[in-house]
Amino acid sequence: MDPNDLKPAPGPLRLVQEFVNTRSNLRGIDLLEDVEGTARWLAGHGLLADGAAEVSETDREALISFREGLRKILEIHNSGTGARGENAAISTELDDLARTALLRVAFDPSGEPRLHPVEETGKGVEKAIALMLAAVLRSSAEGAWGRLKACRNEACGWAFYDNSKNRSGTWCDMQTCGARHKMRVYRERKSG
Repeated sequence: MDPNDLKPAPGPLRLVQEFVNTRSNLRGIDLLEDVEGTARWLAGHGLLADGAAEVSETDREALISFREGLRKILEIHNSGTGARGENAAISTELDDLARTALLRVAFDPSGEPRLHPVEETGKGVEKAIALMLAAVLRSSAEGAWGRLKACRNEACGWAFYDNSKNRSGTWCDMQTCGARHKMRVYRERKSG
């Protein structure tokens, strides 16, 4: 079973979730660990057009910065807090990455406005970032963005979609991360 199927995000936000989950702390896997793996993941998710130039090491590093910036935002979604200075630094880093991702408004056949990458954005990493930013903006307008969270287990950090009515989900999986946390708290209480 694909771990992203555990608590999948709806619609285009699922792509953002899968992108953040290209790194699994618990499994020790990073699908973007080299340029070949990065190109393979981008192509497999329709983010790297056929005939696009190869992904460079600089592109890979930009994608990792983007991924980890998004993960930090998802951690804030889960905790509702963060150091003000840290939040500003995260925002600045993501803003810098977003500058290369040009978006435009276009209307779909039903008349709904949608954000799309500007054709001049390119076929590589800038376009991939633009597509994911468009998904983030759309999901924010629909009220779904704040429900995409990073697991509160610091050793995990897996992105999951919180379907709970009151938006109180904190763990990617209660059977693993939630249970580990409860056992750790229990042991600390017993030993203290």
